Amino acid sequence: MHLKNIIPALAGLALLTAATITFAAEPAAKPAVAPESCQIRNKKFGKLLRPEDASGANGASIVLYAAQPWKCMTWKMHPAGESTFNLQNHFTGKTFAPAANEDGTQIPVTQVAFAKDSKERPAWRLTKQPDGIYQIIEVKSGKALAATSADGGVTIAPVGKGDEQKWVVEKIDPSKLTM
Repeated sequence: MHLKNIIPALAGLALLTAATITFAAEPAAKPAVAPESCQIRNKKFGKLLRPEDASGANGASIVLYAAQPWKCMTWKMHPAGESTFNLQNHFTGKTFAPAANEDGTQIPVTQVAFAKDSKERPAWRLTKQPDGIYQIIEVKSGKALAATSADGGVTIAPVGKGDEQKWVVEKIDPSKLTM
């Protein structure tokens, strides 16, 4: 091999080596982490949150129901800030928010679409209380998620101290859900 052929070959090898070293030195992108999943149980009534009749319709009421290992009673917790989450139902793929255009101290909570843009989703702050149970506050209004009856009703209401506004957040493995 002639010297005039070796120099371009060495230069090409040096460029390839430099590119490989630069690429290897760059930090690896963080892998996407799946959101944790949970069931949300009301302290006063002992029942779980879910869309009424497991409906996938926008506007379906969010209600309480006796605990089951069902997707419709399980929520993905997408981080949206410190102790703040976008909650997405495993069965319907939707979330919940206060009903639109409602007045009064207790506003019903209904199912709504889970927007692609996280800034357009309802955000809920989970505030851990001294007893280890949570108050769940809708960030936009500052009102607390509250159960109104054992038969189902769920609203947001001014923050209080009653057990109707206390929630147990139970982590669950979604692979163990039955339907």
